[in-house]
Amino acid sequence: MTQTSAPELHNLAWAVEARVRNQRCSLRLYGLFKTYRSKWTSKKGSRAAQNLLAVTFSLWRAAFLADKTGHRIEVFDDGLEFLERLITDNAISYLQDRKSNEWTFNYYTKNAKAALRELSSGTLAFVKVKAYEEDDRTPAERWTYCQDLLDDAVAGIETALAALGSSKQSQRRQAKLARKARRKISRSFSRKTSNNA
Repeated sequence: MTQTSAPELHNLAWAVEARVRNQRCSLRLYGLFKTYRSKWTSKKGSRAAQNLLAVTFSLWRAAFLADKTGHRIEVFDDGLEFLERLITDNAISYLQDRKSNEWTFNYYTKNAKAALRELSSGTLAFVKVKAYEEDDRTPAERWTYCQDLLDDAVAGIETALAALGSSKQSQRRQAKLARKARRKISRSFSRKTSNNA
């Protein structure tokens, strides 16, 4: 193994683990979308769903782009090359994202950050999402920080929706018992009235 392959192997191992972590979160979010569909189709719920999906996709894509230097000149040059590919080919695929990762990683993580900020500003009525806090972070740390916020948000949503669901089930059960008690009282009253007549 050459000296340059060790950092590449480390970066690939990190990227694979990051993608797996993101996919697990994606699966949980998908389950929440399917199970509580009516919550996500309201005006606020729909906006929150779009933001959660934006964060999830952005971090999924960015996971294999984090092995970058962050030097401004390289970010600019990759952005310029990305723009040239966009104009020349009128198409962008993962290969162009990967080739211009100095710029595209920033694009995807900034998109995730913006969606996280909107989520934390209260677009989701049934759970509070932690706010994104600015700090100097390496690309991998920035990705991990955003994924941590997404994981926390999905876990909080999962808990809140389960509690809402169980309280609604409890309310339905109590309402059913109340109806049954009213019917029993009504039948008892009807029997007494007919016996007295």
